Amino acid sequence: MPDLLKGRVARGAPAFLAAALLAGCAEPPEPIDRATAEAVLADNMASADGVEQALERVAKLCVETLGFTVHPPAAEYEEAADIRDLLGEWVYSEPDPSLPPAEIYGIRVDDPAITLMYEGANGEGVHTEPDPFTELPQADQDAYFDAYYGSPGMEAETVLLPDVGESERAGGGCMREAEDALADGAYPDYLNHAGLAGARGGTDWATDERVAEALHAWADCMDARGHDYGEPIHLRSALFSRAGDLKAAWQIEGTMTLAEAEAALAEEVVATAEDDAACHAESRLEEVQVEVFWEYLVAFVSAHEEAFYSFHKRAQDMQVRAQEILAAGRL
Repeated sequence: MPDLLKGRVARGAPAFLAAALLAGCAEPPEPIDRATAEAVLADNMASADGVEQALERVAKLCVETLGFTVHPPAAEYEEAADIRDLLGEWVYSEPDPSLPPAEIYGIRVDDPAITLMYEGANGEGVHTEPDPFTELPQADQDAYFDAYYGSPGMEAETVLLPDVGESERAGGGCMREAEDALADGAYPDYLNHAGLAGARGGTDWATDERVAEALHAWADCMDARGHDYGEPIHLRSALFSRAGDLKAAWQIEGTMTLAEAEAALAEEVVATAEDDAACHAESRLEEVQVEVFWEYLVAFVSAHEEAFYSFHKRAQDMQVRAQEILAAGRL
């Protein structure tokens, strides 16, 4: 089940079919029109991101009151231009080879997200993207995560939600306290609401036979062109790994300059994107994915219309509560 968020922590996704959406209804609901669904879904997803950022700020305040002053790098939340950016390559997967190479798949050699480690002069692990937190002794890092998330390994608690199946929440620590504070002790209910509003997870659209057939056609086309990928996300993962190899050649091995590494990646990206775009056109993969995604999404949110339209206010109220806590300086 693909997660529909870019660079975010995956949430448990509901697994239900169209028949389940109508359970308890005497008649199918009137479907929400596509344009409205797109606009409200985009707002709900952005609102859910706002809650995530608010939770992180409040949890950070909490650990600071416990004496921790050095934090891991904050999670990045990209500002999406439109619903295509929010849903990302899981739905809108066709590349545009006419873009600059670094923009085709959003992969570049000097991406800070590609963090490598090598052995230093004294045998210690050295990060290519050092930050104050990773320079701390491991015991101090473990203590931080224990305070922040309830355990050094940041283990989550699985919760079973009444309408959307399994999801996860913090296992303990300051993040758990932040969740309870912002949701007035009803954080699982918030997660359930977010699921019903389409803001987290999604329907089982990706298992639809039409999508499977289009993916198979795309993979066959790519195979004929010398690429062994089952779906577009595998292609993107392979290019990201290749960027890591080139970053190692540049930053660790010193066998390439950054310009040489970027040129090598650009050549591979452009050649791959041209084949990828041709196979998308031949298989109609993106058209099928978009059609099926919105077919399922509209049916789902139409069956949960009240939750779909009311989620924005709930998320906004939680963010206001976060601002009050931050202003007070304590959780």
